[in-house]
Amino acid sequence: MRLYELRDVASSSGRLVFTVGQLANLASIPRSHAKVYAARLVSRGMAWRVRRGVISLTRDTFIIATQLVEPSYISFHSALYLRGLADQVPSVVECVTTRRTARFEGLGLVYRRVHPALFFGYERVERGGSYVFVATPEKAVLDMVYFGLDPGSVPGLDHGRLARMAEAYRAVGGYRARRVLRWLRCCARRS
Repeated sequence: MRLYELRDVASSSGRLVFTVGQLANLASIPRSHAKVYAARLVSRGMAWRVRRGVISLTRDTFIIATQLVEPSYISFHSALYLRGLADQVPSVVECVTTRRTARFEGLGLVYRRVHPALFFGYERVERGGSYVFVATPEKAVLDMVYFGLDPGSVPGLDHGRLARMAEAYRAVGGYRARRVLRWLRCCARRS
């Protein structure tokens, strides 16, 4: 397989961020060959090395965010920005994951861990020939409150959906979940 063919096959897969193992599976080649191909893609400027063993065919931080750490979805102010509910471009892309909390300073990515029972309320959105997973506005606001951030005023929130989502927080318990339930009782109606 030629380098350009590999790049085209990878691009047409709908995914733009690959580990060496994923690249090997996609091209049906040994892992050792995929490692060489990945290095060549980077050296020729056809891909970008995101971190050791991971390359990206895009520099779009939002796409990289949801495909670098899986499972994850974009939330907080980043999700509101992507959905057109916030004007200010976020300085870092904040995501929610069930995996370990992580921070990639050079990429401008932050991942915050939530209980698996709270990993819901997101949708797959097509972006730049690929996809991203983005929280619904209601879930983005609840994630902010859960982690102690002030969501401010977000127009057009579905209060019925907020109340239904609150049941998952009630079931999980803990001080963060209680913070969300308190916010729903006193502040959600005002936003």
